[in-house]
Amino acid sequence: MSTKIRSYLEADVDWNKRTDPQYPYEAQVNGDRLVIRLNDFPDETLYTLLVNDKEVSSFDDWPKQ
Repeated sequence: MSTKIRSYLEADVDWNKRTDPQYPYEAQVNGDRLVIRLNDFPDETLYTLLVNDKEVSSFDDWPKQ
């Protein structure tokens, strides 16, 4: 995982709740659009982080921040 992607997952991001249940959160960080997608758990990981509409990381546990 790249340092930039790791920093998104470890940063204190101000997420905004959306009305779309498949994409429940979004944020803007340093000019990048971040979106959290809810996946078909348990067959897939629970969440995927998209940065500027590209899948960059999938995870099951929400970061502590």
